[in-house]
Amino acid sequence: MTLLAVERTVTVFTAHVVETEGMLARIAVMLNPYDVRELALSLDEGTLSITVEGEGFDAGRVAARLDKVIGVLEVTYS
Repeated sequence: MTLLAVERTVTVFTAHVVETEGMLARIAVMLNPYDVRELALSLDEGTLSITVEGEGFDAGRVAARLDKVIGVLEVTYS
């Protein structure tokens, strides 16, 4: 039996952060209803990485939402 890998479209958002208390809860609310697959916060590097699966959404709009969270700086995506 051979399993075939399924190609999925994902967009990864990365932001530098300066404040972390309550940030994940605020971000979870802001990203509803997007299909968030991974949310990783590195306190050592001061970065937040969010992976959203799917097509048909405006990545620039998601980045703008993230940019409005207090403590989030320099949002990029690929």
